[in-house]
Amino acid sequence: MGYVSRLTSYALKYRRHFFGFLAAAGLGTIFNVISPLVLVQIIDSLLPVPTIGGNELFALSVLYLALTVGYMIFDLSGRYIAALLAQHVIYNLRSELYDSLMEKDLAFYDENETGQLLARVTTDVTTMREFLFWGYRVIFIGIITMIGTYLVMWTLNPNLTLFMLLLIPFTVLFVFVFAKRVRPVFYEARSQYGVLSSVLTENIVGMKVVQSYAAGDREYERVEKENLGFLELRVEAMRLLAFYRPLLPTVFGIATGFLIYLGGFSYVLGDLSYGVFVGFLSLVGMLILPARFLSWGVGMYQRASAAGERSFYILDHRDEIMNPEMLVEIDQIEGRVDFDDVYFSYRGGNYILRGIDLHVEPGQVVALLGGTGSGKTSLINLIPRFYDVDARGIVVYEERPHPVSDRHSIKIGEHSYNLDGNSVEIEGELFPIIKPGRVRVDGIDVRQLRIDKLRMSIGMVHQDPFLFSASIRENIAFGRPEASIEEVEAAAKAAMIHDFVLTLDDGYDSVIGERGVTLSGGQKQRVAIARALLANPRILILDDSTSSVDAKTEMMIQQALENLMVGRTTFIITHRLSTIRNADLIVLMERGRIMEMGSHEELLARDGLYSNIHSTLAQMEAGAPFLEEIAGGANE
Repeated sequence: MGYVSRLTSYALKYRRHFFGFLAAAGLGTIFNVISPLVLVQIIDSLLPVPTIGGNELFALSVLYLALTVGYMIFDLSGRYIAALLAQHVIYNLRSELYDSLMEKDLAFYDENETGQLLARVTTDVTTMREFLFWGYRVIFIGIITMIGTYLVMWTLNPNLTLFMLLLIPFTVLFVFVFAKRVRPVFYEARSQYGVLSSVLTENIVGMKVVQSYAAGDREYERVEKENLGFLELRVEAMRLLAFYRPLLPTVFGIATGFLIYLGGFSYVLGDLSYGVFVGFLSLVGMLILPARFLSWGVGMYQRASAAGERSFYILDHRDEIMNPEMLVEIDQIEGRVDFDDVYFSYRGGNYILRGIDLHVEPGQVVALLGGTGSGKTSLINLIPRFYDVDARGIVVYEERPHPVSDRHSIKIGEHSYNLDGNSVEIEGELFPIIKPGRVRVDGIDVRQLRIDKLRMSIGMVHQDPFLFSASIRENIAFGRPEASIEEVEAAAKAAMIHDFVLTLDDGYDSVIGERGVTLSGGQKQRVAIARALLANPRILILDDSTSSVDAKTEMMIQQALENLMVGRTTFIITHRLSTIRNADLIVLMERGRIMEMGSHEELLARDGLYSNIHSTLAQMEAGAPFLEEIAGGANE
């Protein structure tokens, strides 16, 4: 289905507006085309000798005036109704696009740049709005005017009309060639605009980093490069438009010149009256206008088609994370979480998680420990189904997992091996096929639960918390907008941010800047913690949520969280010893595997990898107060 056809299907949802503006445009065009016939009657009745009286002449003049006024009324009405149609359709389309973006899984955002998505939802949609307002009208009016004009011309003189009909094949060829040449350029220009938007977005959001590293000149050159690429594509598009747009009207103008000679010659011979000759010239002049309309309309059609392809991509993209057809309904989540032999990879690449078996009881506090890239964040992202576990069977060969490519074979490197039941033979050795793992909440596979209900039962505080440009109260109550101010304050007190809020001029109604720019890192973290606590989740996930606060503040937050974690299953990614020691279960990860697991005392008793890491962290934290004292002295 063509993208402009899909846009038309949106327009047909507002049938009264759509057919209303078409009717108005059609009637106005008919009035405009018929008026030369009245002009012919007036001239032939007056020249060379008047053959009508004053009353008849007055009636013809009134009729000509009525046709002119009627054309104006219907033209204005058509413009207004088309504008209403365009606004309603674009409102509806933007709402669907935003709703679709809200439902997209994180893999979609991993694959698409922010600037590209913004361009698809804003400028591409605006381009389609312009077509809805102008494109339909100029194409429809152009076709109706051309057909009506030819019909009226035929009633005046069939022979001259046959000469003008020779232009029809050229018009069809023009539309075909024009569309074929222009559309690819417009699509490339729209894509390049998305690239430019992405670069600009990155630089504006990361302006502090750009200025900190004095990289303004380098980033300016980067923006300039993409801007120049967009300029070149737009210039090429305008060059094609400048060449093709005047072509059709010019051909009609040349034909008019020949027609003046043929019509004038017929008039001299007496085969054509003066009124018909003048009326015919008037009609031929009217053909130039639809020729221009068609050239404009084709250009707008191609721009709208390119923009539609980019915008409808959002609606057509099939999400990997979707609600199942057969939902398992549960009244309330208790908080038991199980990872059963889980393997996971981003976009089918290298496996980030390998054979994870982890079982957490309701109310337990789990500390996840490991270096960068060990898989901690990937692990917790599977609980709210930001991503799904690999649904394919796995064969572990040479300590590396390989997915089963289809039901009958598995590809390892350049070689394919046929499956034999639940195993595969590789170089004479049988390797078992590991069944796809799963993540369960309260014993139910998360892929069988409603996504929104699952996520409403999980509170998350990320390492880099995102705050909206709104009041502090609105940010804290984001998960529960109906919460009372007393509940908001209780959550803020628990997160140790209440006293700071009271120092602000407007208190909880104080509006923070974009992404919380007016707050310090620690303050943003505590607002984010308060937001998660107010949501009252059964499962709490803290992704290194105390990384941006000093030791004193971290201790205060930890004391408050200890009471609030009671009854909640809590996953904490942290390197703070105080947090690790208090956890019910410590999970040490490395390269996507669980290396050690147990309580603090159990792992120390093993004198293994955790014991070494614990000693290193203890030494680092022992030196932290000394470093803070030095920093404090320097500031004094």
